[in-house]
Amino acid sequence: MARVQAKSSIIEKKFASGLRLRKIQYRRHVRNVMGCPDFILPEIKVAIFCDSHFWHGYRWKQHKKDHKSNIAFWLNKIENNMARDKKVNRALRESGWKVLRFWEHQISSRLDGCLNKVEEFTKNRNVAL
Repeated sequence: MARVQAKSSIIEKKFASGLRLRKIQYRRHVRNVMGCPDFILPEIKVAIFCDSHFWHGYRWKQHKKDHKSNIAFWLNKIENNMARDKKVNRALRESGWKVLRFWEHQISSRLDGCLNKVEEFTKNRNVAL
């Protein structure tokens, strides 16, 4: 558990690199934005989260049975993370933010598609990159 990074994970570094290559200006881990998104585009109010499979419950109905030890703890932990994610999404949208969430496999294998989606929002909001 001590080796788990809350910030600057491999997928976040890869995503940040892609944003820089496309000259999209961003800020990272802004604490005064609900949920402390991994990236924000403050001018157009876009919050971007890079979610890992394990911590955010990717295909949870299939994988919740995968835990072999301390089962009650992990079920509670991950289900609380999923509930928090929904709460954060709702709160951000209600306050005028657009929320983008990308799964680990999307960033790893289809980074261009994720970045295209981000660029779409920047172009639709008429903001200079």
